[in-house]
Amino acid sequence: RLAHILFGDGKVIEVATFRRRPEPLDPEAPEILMTSDNVFGTAREDALRRDFTINGLFYNIADYSVIDYVGGLEDLDAGLVRTIGDPDIRFREDPVRMMRGVEFASRLGFAITPDAYEAILDHRKEIAKSAPPRVTEEISQSLRGGHALPTFLLLREVGLLDVLLPELATVLREIDPDHPHGTGHLFWALLDVLDAERRRGRAFDDAVLYSLFFLPVVRSRLRAMQLTGDPEPGRLATIIDDAVTPVAIRMSLPNAVSHRIKQALAIVGRLSHRPDNRTRRIAFREAFPVAFELFELNAMATGRGEELVREWREVEKRARRARESAPSLDAPRVPHRRRRRRGGRRRAIP
Repeated sequence: RLAHILFGDGKVIEVATFRRRPEPLDPEAPEILMTSDNVFGTAREDALRRDFTINGLFYNIADYSVIDYVGGLEDLDAGLVRTIGDPDIRFREDPVRMMRGVEFASRLGFAITPDAYEAILDHRKEIAKSAPPRVTEEISQSLRGGHALPTFLLLREVGLLDVLLPELATVLREIDPDHPHGTGHLFWALLDVLDAERRRGRAFDDAVLYSLFFLPVVRSRLRAMQLTGDPEPGRLATIIDDAVTPVAIRMSLPNAVSHRIKQALAIVGRLSHRPDNRTRRIAFREAFPVAFELFELNAMATGRGEELVREWREVEKRARRARESAPSLDAPRVPHRRRRRRGGRRRAIP
């Protein structure tokens, strides 16, 4: 039950009515997954149906006061992420709440209460029942919010990463030779760099953000094949497709985004070589900006390849200028007048 408040400048604010939880279900029932809670309620009932106490606070614009029905102010001062009600029931009702709890704790530097932490461990597999777009949106918020590293470290700690992205979770247990110090995995260094860039206000295309999940998987599979030199393009395309397609479907990624991810992963390895007359042409490809940003993040995470980043950035600038100066296909064409040969036949004027 939502209302869209329309403003003259095209701005839209979505406002929800107060809601309450549906009739209480039997906590001993095998399935209490909540699929709809569109039931009108009071302000207090609306607060009690929310996930965590720090997310159940209301602001009263009439007297500039904070209304707290759930003890959220106390938990806010204590730095605690506490569920409203029994965490076992609340997480079974809506498993995405487990991800939200991890995200709150990571973004704010708070601690999850012991009962909620144990409930996440017990019910982590329930996240597979959630709608993929909701899960993907929670992941996106972490990647865009400048706190991806602590969020994914905590997702791994509580076992949610094994359910959400098992392909990535498996690879992260391997020794990564691409890590600059030989310990840990390069994926964590990439998230650290991403967070720093986001806090500086740098924006990234969704294809760049999601490619960070697939880059370690593709690299791991290439290492397992023990190839010498760069892989043959057709073989590389097959490896990338096998790694990206199943996860993209599971996450409900738009086709355009998954296409850019595949194309970027296919060419990012070529940026580790100095640009020459043959390789400069890849700068004109649609996915080149995504591949270049991936390569730049990799260089920042490893401390290797800064000179190549500068060279490819110049190539990208020249390619962009060339595209901008090229005549548009939509531009009106100037008609070309043929010169009539002397002695040719002339049409009679009626």
